[in-house]
Amino acid sequence: MKKLFLLILLITVYYGCEKKFDTIVETKSATYQVFKVATFSTFTHTLSDSVLNPWIEFTSTSDINRVWIEILSPESENISSGTIGLYDNGNPNIGDSVKGDNIYSILVIMKNAYINGLYSINYFVEDKTGTTKKVASQTFLFDNGKSNVSPIILSVSAPDTIEVKDVALAFIVNATVADSNGIQDIKEVYFTTVKPDQTSSGSRTTLYDDGNYSGNGDATAGDGIFSRALSITPENEKGTYRFDFEARDRGGLVSPVVHIYIVVK
Repeated sequence: MKKLFLLILLITVYYGCEKKFDTIVETKSATYQVFKVATFSTFTHTLSDSVLNPWIEFTSTSDINRVWIEILSPESENISSGTIGLYDNGNPNIGDSVKGDNIYSILVIMKNAYINGLYSINYFVEDKTGTTKKVASQTFLFDNGKSNVSPIILSVSAPDTIEVKDVALAFIVNATVADSNGIQDIKEVYFTTVKPDQTSSGSRTTLYDDGNYSGNGDATAGDGIFSRALSITPENEKGTYRFDFEARDRGGLVSPVVHIYIVVK
């Protein structure tokens, strides 16, 4: 009889401690799928056409809360200070022609102040549960419509003689570069080296204008002075080295070569 009473007591305690929840957690996954994305491989800015029309089409939009994009420059910088919303409201003034056709669109002005090069567009969706996902991406080559002029290396600063004794000796080379299309149009500055025996691997050494003095030897970012910290060791061949400097812009034009000579003793 005592055992039966104990069993009834345990059952009473178990059910008495049962909790009830009045908040339903939505576990259903989103049903939208990307059907198609705007396709354009190039875009050229002109006086009559400076507007890009990105759009994305879904198979269903019932679970979609909002859609937006980010457009990144060749330097991976967002061209907009905030997100760029896409809409399916049938407003042609923003680039959407039919309301409710599952196509989200927007008009984006591509300014001629933007640099030439490869841009990327990333498409994002927030669903009704608040979950955000990147659902598509594409790239396109942008031409700002300006007449492209090749860059020029105005000067190169480097020691003309380096005497190496028992330890490696560090030094910095600087190349001051100009471009009539703006300093931001310069894609790369580099040099190749010809050794005293007149051989060269042809490999390029990149110079930087990033303000990273401790890492690259550059004092100020974006001032058009491209720098590189280098070192010569006692094992390096002695004699006269030739350094050939070039600058390349985002349109593919290359500056005239500037030669300098450094004597290693």
